[in-house]
Amino acid sequence: MRDTRSNILAAARELFEKRGFAAATTKDIAALAGVSEVTLFRHFPTKRALFDETLHSCLHPSTIEEYLKSGVTYDLERDLKHIAYDLRDNYRKNAPFIRMIMRDKVRDSMPEKDMREKEHHVKASLLSYFSAMKSAGDMNAPPEMAMKLFVTNVTGSIIREIMTFGKAENDEAYFDWMLDRVIEVLKTKPGKDDL
Repeated sequence: MRDTRSNILAAARELFEKRGFAAATTKDIAALAGVSEVTLFRHFPTKRALFDETLHSCLHPSTIEEYLKSGVTYDLERDLKHIAYDLRDNYRKNAPFIRMIMRDKVRDSMPEKDMREKEHHVKASLLSYFSAMKSAGDMNAPPEMAMKLFVTNVTGSIIREIMTFGKAENDEAYFDWMLDRVIEVLKTKPGKDDL
């Protein structure tokens, strides 16, 4: 059985996803959670605070950073596939909430800035990983370019899937194929123009 705070968060997520931030009222969220609006405000002082907590509970890239700190194998293919699939699974699980954020264009709000800061830490960790792989001779691409290539392709594929409201027929096959091509490029000896 969930506690009151969890019920409020679940109701908030449902209504934010369906209606967006502006149209989801605290009165309706409280009703859906089975609590009074006063109880909602005891747990969350403002609607924005409730939104921030809902966002944080959905979109946290911490599993990638944890993997890069303690689970990394320094096998380029294994590590990049682990990171990519973890990222894809998290975004898939939270696709309705992500679509709401994109639709409502709340990208410059405080929680979004906090998420961008967390994304920056993940990118810094990825850059350290790619630098280590380059130093070990397991990757030939420049670390900064490798990080950009990987992040752009993985997130681009995920966003495309999310914005088309679910999996297209060949999304799984494409994702696997794309990851294999990215890894292949990263292992390829660079030409003089790539340095």
